Amino acid sequence: MAQFYLLSVLANAVAGLVLAGGILADRVPFLAGFAKLYAGRTAQAVLGSVTLVVGVIKLFVSSPGELVPVAGDILPALAGIVLGGVLLVETFRPGSEAQAEKYAKVKKISKAVMFYRVPLGIAGAAIALVHFLLPSVVIL
Repeated sequence: MAQFYLLSVLANAVAGLVLAGGILADRVPFLAGFAKLYAGRTAQAVLGSVTLVVGVIKLFVSSPGELVPVAGDILPALAGIVLGGVLLVETFRPGSEAQAEKYAKVKKISKAVMFYRVPLGIAGAAIALVHFLLPSVVIL
């Protein structure tokens, strides 16, 4: 369906730009708005959950003109799942020391994943751009 194709491209692009917003805002000033989205926990949680759900649905719904059902959109679907998961992990990261002790596993996962936040964001935005330009290529 064309709607999920467009939603997948937009969700991956926005999630990728939000994750890489701090670095990109320094280099490209008009992308500073994405860095502000990263600061808001509610916007980050909504974007993360939408991107994650669209990524999972994208595994089963193919793009227009796609002939291979699952493998045709595997890269955008996996990018959506990963980017959405990273945004959600960052959203639910414990803030205080009392919460940090209670949610030690979440803090450990968050620390490990957030080290790769910017490269994952740039890769997700690049996957979204290539998927937009070449919709019927297998794996993209």
